[in-house]
Amino acid sequence: MEKSAVKNFMGKLLREDIFDDFCVRTVDILTNTRFSVDGTIVKETIEDGDEKQKKSTHTTWGALRPMLFEIIKISSKPRQFKIVFSFKNPLDLHNNAAALFLNFVYENDSISFTTASAQKDFALDKTLDITWEEWVRNFLKDYHVKNRE
Repeated sequence: MEKSAVKNFMGKLLREDIFDDFCVRTVDILTNTRFSVDGTIVKETIEDGDEKQKKSTHTTWGALRPMLFEIIKISSKPRQFKIVFSFKNPLDLHNNAAALFLNFVYENDSISFTTASAQKDFALDKTLDITWEEWVRNFLKDYHVKNRE
């Protein structure tokens, strides 16, 4: 990715709602300090009546994005930035999907994405991986993001 494309994407990631519906497993930001975030929801802190959050195990990017944007804004430029996203409803994409992950890494002025999946039932069939990778490619293409090849 060209430097201008990296800057453009980082702006979208931190300022726009593109990834807001993805769950966040972990975030690591290395500036002049290392910031690590575990996206696991602490159930005891959820107010009564918020059934949607009670069913979730991980917070969303939309909930974390403003805080992380502030960290980056007041710190020096990140030397490294890693996010492990997970797809909110994996069964909506494939009937054998237990979890679907999209890993984002910013390092050395470059961005990369990798995908991973977990199956509900063991299968040698690779359709889950193929389906997820194709979905991610289309998602990134829709937002004009190219993965390095």
